[in-house]
Amino acid sequence: MSWLDGATVKTVADKASEKAAQDLATEQAWIEAEMVAADKEVKKFDDGHTRPKGANVQEWRTYRNALRDYIQAGVIVGERPVSP
Repeated sequence: MSWLDGATVKTVADKASEKAAQDLATEQAWIEAEMVAADKEVKKFDDGHTRPKGANVQEWRTYRNALRDYIQAGVIVGERPVSP
């Protein structure tokens, strides 16, 4: 009886699947944080704040839409959106 008898061996596909799931979770967490920041900036413009970041409110709204479209059906699509 060997100590390897009950061992689980991960295949390359198993490792790739785990990495993809970790990458997706990381990206989803990043999107959530960016959405909070973008929402704050849109509210600054809406409230007439004197020091909003970015050129205009439309750029922030476009950025929020790009964040929403970055992951579709659990798949990362394209490159990370860049904040204004």
